[in-house]
Amino acid sequence: MAILWRDMKEVDIHEGIENTLLILNHKLQFLIEVIKNYRHLPLVECYPAQLNQVFMNILNNAIDALLDHKADSDKSKKIIINTFNIDDVYIKVGIIDNGSGIRPEIKNKLFDPFFTTKPVGKGTGLGLSICYQIIDKHNGKIEVISEFEQGTEFIILLPIKTQLN
Repeated sequence: MAILWRDMKEVDIHEGIENTLLILNHKLQFLIEVIKNYRHLPLVECYPAQLNQVFMNILNNAIDALLDHKADSDKSKKIIINTFNIDDVYIKVGIIDNGSGIRPEIKNKLFDPFFTTKPVGKGTGLGLSICYQIIDKHNGKIEVISEFEQGTEFIILLPIKTQLN
């Protein structure tokens, strides 16, 4: 699948996340609390449309996981977004949900093209594969930490200045 690469800019990552949340607001349905722990970040040189696609895929998957998860009635459904500056070179974005987590046997397949855990007609299996390509193209890293029945965290490391891969 071709990804268009144009219009590299210096952008506020928080603005991209906020715009993505605005688009996904209808899916949150007042059932999911979004907690934002935003630290001061420098402007990041990137392809903003591509990074917004990464945020869209990861947040959309988190929302789906929470809406599909039959949680204890005492446990509220949450997405936590953490951002901070690691050093003069990288920033970090963490997106955490307290959904059902990912089974250990499928964790290594998450970024494979056409791999999906969603029912037929709901997912193509391309979202996380595309996320991986986009972050890789920015010379960043994306990884997942998950415990089955405990939730999932996607960690994105991005260089502040992108040297294209």
